[in-house]
Amino acid sequence: MNATDAVRAVADAVPDALFVASLGTATSALRAVTDDGPHFYMGGAMGSALAVALGVAEKRPDRRVVALLGDGETLMGAGSLWTVAAADAPNLTVVVLCDGHYSITGGQRLGVEPTFAAVGDALGIAAARAASADEVAELLARPDPPTLVELRYEEREWPGPSPFVDPPVVRWRFERAAAGAA
Repeated sequence: MNATDAVRAVADAVPDALFVASLGTATSALRAVTDDGPHFYMGGAMGSALAVALGVAEKRPDRRVVALLGDGETLMGAGSLWTVAAADAPNLTVVVLCDGHYSITGGQRLGVEPTFAAVGDALGIAAARAASADEVAELLARPDPPTLVELRYEEREWPGPSPFVDPPVVRWRFERAAAGAA
């Protein structure tokens, strides 16, 4: 499985969710899989996507919200995991795409073993690991899905750079989707 396959599995499992995607691989793969759906893409704010997703989840408790993060992004914004644990937003699912590399900046190794599910467990966050589309589908289909899913993939095929994203258009489209407008 590569990043695009991993994101496809998530999008297929929760097609009506509001997605907040981090800079880089998560955004590129989500845009490829959903034909640039009305998601919130974090353009140049590495480390902040989880905090934004938590805010969306608190603002829209009636909607499922998925924070789609790369492992490098999650390390940069790791403090947000403590806030997620304290906030206990039942409609928020954090999916960390793990390949152990900073893919967007040249493929450097992270330098630490990505053990996000273990960190989630230590913080009291319901967490699980997945390594296949079937495992993702099973975890996200549960009546009480885990809040954090560490989604590991081995094929390091980068989905490629995203085309330019016009921030006001992204915001407008996302706000309409969050409000349930077509």
